[in-house]
Amino acid sequence: VIEELALPGQLVTGTDSHTCMAGALGCFAFGVGSTDMANAWYTKDVRVTVPETALFVLKGKLREGVCAKDVMLHILSQPFFKSGQGIGKVLEFAGDGVRSMGLDERATLTNMAVEAGGFTGIIEADEVVVDYLVKQRGVSADDVRARIVKADAGATYCATFEVDLSTLVPMVATPGDPRNGVPLRDLESVKIDIAYGGSCTGGKKADMDMYAAVLAKAVAQGKKVADGVHLYIQFGSQDIRRYAEKKGYLEIFAKAGAELVDPSCGACIKAGPGVSDQPGQVTVSAINRNFPGRSGPGQVWLASPLVVAASAFLGHVGGPDEL
Repeated sequence: VIEELALPGQLVTGTDSHTCMAGALGCFAFGVGSTDMANAWYTKDVRVTVPETALFVLKGKLREGVCAKDVMLHILSQPFFKSGQGIGKVLEFAGDGVRSMGLDERATLTNMAVEAGGFTGIIEADEVVVDYLVKQRGVSADDVRARIVKADAGATYCATFEVDLSTLVPMVATPGDPRNGVPLRDLESVKIDIAYGGSCTGGKKADMDMYAAVLAKAVAQGKKVADGVHLYIQFGSQDIRRYAEKKGYLEIFAKAGAELVDPSCGACIKAGPGVSDQPGQVTVSAINRNFPGRSGPGQVWLASPLVVAASAFLGHVGGPDEL
């Protein structure tokens, strides 16, 4: 949807909960059920109750080794979400911290806005979005700018939060709920069987950059994926696969011992390679949610692409600094 369809200012609906990812373009994107979609095709209406909006003002810059996935695991672990107050809310991300992020990292924020019951996520479009759409689709820059919708001056929110990105650390979410975020440094050794990098959340171009950086470092040290661990890397789209191929990442992935998976929802919806088949199996994954049974009967720990890639070599949940 981001690559080919959505534009700033549009209302975008799809029969997938992660349609909200397109909110990174500055459009109001949300998932609906198949029956709702069929009715929309017939009546030309999409019926929703206008939701309240919570504002997240991100300030500063992320330190090395911390990325948007860590930001969301931190945000989702806060009382606003753990208490259920975030259910049905729109999450609006703003501030210089968002502006310093590339589009793919912004898309991780909007993608995971629904993990604690939120309605969608949205980020005001800027020149980063304009440049992307001009390059990706060849559209007119002026046309894109004319579509941009901005928050009204004096807009009111049901809640406002400030997040200092410079204080954040790598995070993981313990099995069962994306709201179970804890700092990676506080984690005792957790042995893994599967490292899964992919899905809409973890299969973007920026994610491929992160996987490749960690894997290249490990390969240069003569390391291979740890015994007993299976590493999967899945592309979010064919365009992203072509990007990885052009950058030379496929060779790096092959040397590291990763199994490549074609674009799809994949193990995130218990479909295809990377799904656990035993309750005792442990997966560290870059997908968006780890509800029981989501990716098979095993336990799923959520983490950033950097942690997923490093863990494959370590044999336990850990970061690149341990390599």
